[in-house]
Amino acid sequence: MKHVFSIFLIVLLVSCDSSDKKVTYAAKDHNVYMRGNLAGKHSSSLDAEGNYVYTFEYNDRGRGPEIEEKIKLNDKGSIASLQISGVNYLKDTISEVFDYSEKKASWKSTSEQGNIVSDGNPFYASVNSTLGDTELLIRKLLTSPEHSVELLPSGTAKIATIEEIEVENIPLRLLEITGFGLVPSYIWLDKDDRIFASVSSWLAIIESENSELMEPLLEIQTEKENAFFRSLAQELTETPNNPVAIKNVNLFDSNTGETLPNRTVVIRGNTIEAILTDDTSLPDDTTIIDGTNKTLLPGLFDNHCHVQKEDGLLHLAAGVTSIRDMANSMELIEIRKEFDNNTSIGPRVVTMSGFIDQKGPFAGPGLTITNVDEGLKAIQDFKDNGYHQIKLYSSIDPTWVKPLAQKAHDLDLKVSGHIPAHMLAEDAIKDGFDEIQHVNMLVLNFLSDTIDTRTPLRFSAVAEHAHELDLKGEKFKSFVNLLKDKGIEIDPTVSFFEGMFTSKAGEPDPQFEAILDRLPIQLQRNFYSVGLPIPQGKEQQFRDSFQKLLDIIYELHTNGVTILPGTDAMPGFALHKELENYVRAGIPANEVLQLATTTSARNTFMDDTLGSIEKGKLADLILVDGNPSENISDIRRVVLTIKDGKIFNPKSLYESLGIKHFE
Repeated sequence: MKHVFSIFLIVLLVSCDSSDKKVTYAAKDHNVYMRGNLAGKHSSSLDAEGNYVYTFEYNDRGRGPEIEEKIKLNDKGSIASLQISGVNYLKDTISEVFDYSEKKASWKSTSEQGNIVSDGNPFYASVNSTLGDTELLIRKLLTSPEHSVELLPSGTAKIATIEEIEVENIPLRLLEITGFGLVPSYIWLDKDDRIFASVSSWLAIIESENSELMEPLLEIQTEKENAFFRSLAQELTETPNNPVAIKNVNLFDSNTGETLPNRTVVIRGNTIEAILTDDTSLPDDTTIIDGTNKTLLPGLFDNHCHVQKEDGLLHLAAGVTSIRDMANSMELIEIRKEFDNNTSIGPRVVTMSGFIDQKGPFAGPGLTITNVDEGLKAIQDFKDNGYHQIKLYSSIDPTWVKPLAQKAHDLDLKVSGHIPAHMLAEDAIKDGFDEIQHVNMLVLNFLSDTIDTRTPLRFSAVAEHAHELDLKGEKFKSFVNLLKDKGIEIDPTVSFFEGMFTSKAGEPDPQFEAILDRLPIQLQRNFYSVGLPIPQGKEQQFRDSFQKLLDIIYELHTNGVTILPGTDAMPGFALHKELENYVRAGIPANEVLQLATTTSARNTFMDDTLGSIEKGKLADLILVDGNPSENISDIRRVVLTIKDGKIFNPKSLYESLGIKHFE
């Protein structure tokens, strides 16, 4: 599951515009690609009444928006009226309208509403946007002073740079735009001020007749993005030349789960040199950090990521110094090198998972195969490129699991993933799975192998029925014993399901409710409409099903099944919530912290160097204001992150992204 945040952010980048050029506004079609595979269409046209009309849809494993949009501009190039209808990414019904008249702007959608006195110049940034309103906004930006436009409900969009670039004899302009995401976004324009493409390694939208230019555009754009991240790394990294001592700090011993008071931890280079219990004098050139009333912990692990470069700053700001990447494009290899070299700020990528799915209408975004032999070759290729495990996905033929798992094991690779459709978890385990992603996959083991879990039924069926599961019954106990006996690890990503099962349009996603006021306003709006369509009268049933997911995690943990905290969601903040939910499930806070440190290090075979604060281990440490072993939510209060001996100030990292620190 590619976390919804990333997909919605790309759609937002691709989303709001201005400047009226109706005379030259010809009908145009764009293709939508996910990880290089054709997934949908975007069309734009002008109707007889002067309305700009857009349709936008794509299929992401049965999910994906289907939007119809109609816009009329005023004489200032801003939106005078807007109507949007259709379904969102999770197929819930959406409706949005905007109107400007009599010096008043008003808007209403399924997630928000408001009104304000206006002169008609600010541009309305819709919640359910398409490439079309992005194009209209860009046209207004191009003709506005300093290429800057105020937005409604709030905020400012700005074109930071415009670069003329010819690609395959086609004159284009690459625009760098700020005001919507945490980092600049990039849009390609043609000579008529029409959007030619918006590209990324995950989601790309490009003129249908020029789709073959997607890769060259991405290559050019990536170099521009790299320059941005290199500059941040130079600005925000402190590399000490002398020893560093964190004095008078409470030290969380992840091996025992105890917090040890009044310790001094000495770091030299990228290594923990000493842990002192007295006032032994330190060399004169030692840099002293006061740890009074704070807790020093090993850097945290997030065991389920799909990392992009912009994620790196969020991870380190939140205290996440190591991650497992659970499926990505081959550019992951380069991202990993850049994080290691600190040419881009980010965590250690301690696990790279090679993704494999079977070709078909519900195939995941990544490498797909048509037979077992192709799968065997793909596994060998992943091994040759330094990958650590194989992730099988929902469309894989169940009869393929055993030979693919055997090949992976022969190469000393672990096997994990979704349970393939029409297969039960217990059968996947017997055929070679070492680990299972997502707690819903465990619940499906007790429903039916007739459910087509390639589709969103893998969510809705669990929301409908998880509450019925008897965790004290023999069937569940037998399954838990199988997990324990086989040493199966579980990557639950349980917080992902809280918003999906319990929130309605207009309600904040509980996964991020605690930090929404810290985010830029345009980003906040994306977290108010993320849930499944909940049938009327089943609200409590769906909430009970989420509670049952928490209960499952508690039962697994208390019965000795390894839990690996992971998120598949917004970097950093989502891990904090995942840990809070484990405590909510009943696991003591100190044991939860152990899962996110020493257990995760052991799972990734990094426990010789990471996961605990010990002499000789790598200096991946976080300083927290408070004591998260007593109050798990203190884990949100990271005031210092050290990765590989380099020092990062979370407040500065967050501010570089337009996010407020917790203070």
